[in-house]
Amino acid sequence: MSGSPEELCRLAYERYSAGEIEAMLELFHPEVEVYVAPPNFESGTYRGHDEYRQLLARWGSSWDEMRTEPKGLTVSGSWVLSIVEYIGLGKGSSIEVTQRSYELSHWPAGSCVRYEVYWDEADGRSAFSRHAAESAV
Repeated sequence: MSGSPEELCRLAYERYSAGEIEAMLELFHPEVEVYVAPPNFESGTYRGHDEYRQLLARWGSSWDEMRTEPKGLTVSGSWVLSIVEYIGLGKGSSIEVTQRSYELSHWPAGSCVRYEVYWDEADGRSAFSRHAAESAV
């Protein structure tokens, strides 16, 4: 797919928020590696579309509605750091919950090959700085 890392990243969030998971996955390499940092209850590493799809299904099962709002994107080469607000309505309760996360995505050739999710701002920014420095070498 063509587009800058920032454009592709924004498109992925738009598709996720619209519930278009399969269309979102079209933007991700078939062997994408997804890392969810602790203390998230789903922390771990997930590989490929199937594992990522299953992770998203488990996340989504707790919500009647879930959307994302990117609050800021920083680009360094083919890496993007997204500050994202997840806004969801709890399943059956309709209580709105907002959670901020710091998400890194790597778009070296028109698809995302690595995606990382951090709830802690310092951890997310540190990982982004490390990846950006490694890419610059």
